[in-house]
Amino acid sequence: MRRAPIVVAATAAGLAGVLGFHTQQPSLLSGLSGGGTTPTTSGGGTTPTTAPSGSGASTSTTAPGSTSTSTPASTTPTTSTTTTTPTGTRTAVGADVQYRYGELELKVTATGGKITSVQPVIDTAYDARSFQVNSYAEPQLLSQTLQAQSANINGVSGATYTSQAYVQSLQAALDKLGIK
Repeated sequence: MRRAPIVVAATAAGLAGVLGFHTQQPSLLSGLSGGGTTPTTSGGGTTPTTAPSGSGASTSTTAPGSTSTSTPASTTPTTSTTTTTPTGTRTAVGADVQYRYGELELKVTATGGKITSVQPVIDTAYDARSFQVNSYAEPQLLSQTLQAQSANINGVSGATYTSQAYVQSLQAALDKLGIK
């Protein structure tokens, strides 16, 4: 019976520690993963860019000795454009898919109905492990896409959520391009 107060106190301390724990995205990944803040300097001021174009966010510019001004960013989603070049090359941006471990949006380039390129427009991983999984999986998903010439791909074992988000964004872009 003597140990009961010690056990209760230790349990309460452990619970308080767990409830007080706050996770953060590692600073190493904030610039590498396509998300986060990337400060740029021009003319002595700093312009932080905190969101992708078309997200509805605003950007602000502050020069030394002046007041802060805020300009709303465009509210037009980036997923609504399909571009055609004179050579017959077309591009479309797929859906912005938020999944358990990050956010993914793809740009697909096609020439004459054939997929020639798939590039991430937004590729955000929420933690270091997810960043590592995405770095491993995305080249394999690209290879499968170019081989299948559709969104009907197998995915990558161990990267199920990334694979599903990739297929969703890819299919949205292919629908815009009229490729089945």
